Amino acid sequence: SIVNRCAVMVLVLCVGLGVAPVGAEETRGVLWPDAEPTPFFLLPDRTLESSATENEETQKKSRDWLGLGRDTVFLLGYQITFIGILYFLPESVTHWSSAEKKISFEKWWDHVQHPVLWDKDNPLGNYVGHPYIGAAYYIRARERGFGRIDSFVYSALASAMFEFGPEAVFERPSVQDLIVTPVGGALMGLGFEPLRHWVKGKPEPRWYGHVILVATDPIGALNGVFERLMGIKSDIRVDVGRDKVHVQLRMRWD
Repeated sequence: SIVNRCAVMVLVLCVGLGVAPVGAEETRGVLWPDAEPTPFFLLPDRTLESSATENEETQKKSRDWLGLGRDTVFLLGYQITFIGILYFLPESVTHWSSAEKKISFEKWWDHVQHPVLWDKDNPLGNYVGHPYIGAAYYIRARERGFGRIDSFVYSALASAMFEFGPEAVFERPSVQDLIVTPVGGALMGLGFEPLRHWVKGKPEPRWYGHVILVATDPIGALNGVFERLMGIKSDIRVDVGRDKVHVQLRMRWD
């Protein structure tokens, strides 16, 4: 199924991106040029964290809206690219006939208006691949400072964006996928979080530590590559307290 092929591509990407940065050089702080050099981290979020003197509780509550919005734009691009690659593959791989490959607004609109309750995809893709993709959405929101419920909602919205967006051009959205992806993804993501904390807690993670971080947040790793290529380092974090609103903006364009 489509999800099976996507999962294989993601795993290959995880290994490639996870091993490459092990010997990377150190980078300096975001807005503090006189600060001590900080170690290079695979995912861009760590380079945007506050110094150790800042209040940890505020950091945990803050949300990087701009960063998550940028992640979503990248994600939509990946989804469109993935569907585009499948379009040019033979029917023996995609199981899309020539008629199903015809692109039209009318067909997309008909698919969106008439989703199917259950699809006929491989069970491995439906109940392993979809939850893994949902976990990738969930972890991305968590890494941007959002809570568990917020991240679950983001996973559901990201799944709907794919089902009713690029995929609906060729297939009808599946209610089954819309439920399994965020629910299974949140459960899988809850299991990923302790593993990520364990790796991040190490002073100098080994190569397998980088692989674990990429495998549990493939979207963040891929976004980090493009962000570094474009020289983008920015985030907006908002913390609403009982008697105040704390807004933090950091930007760096190399």
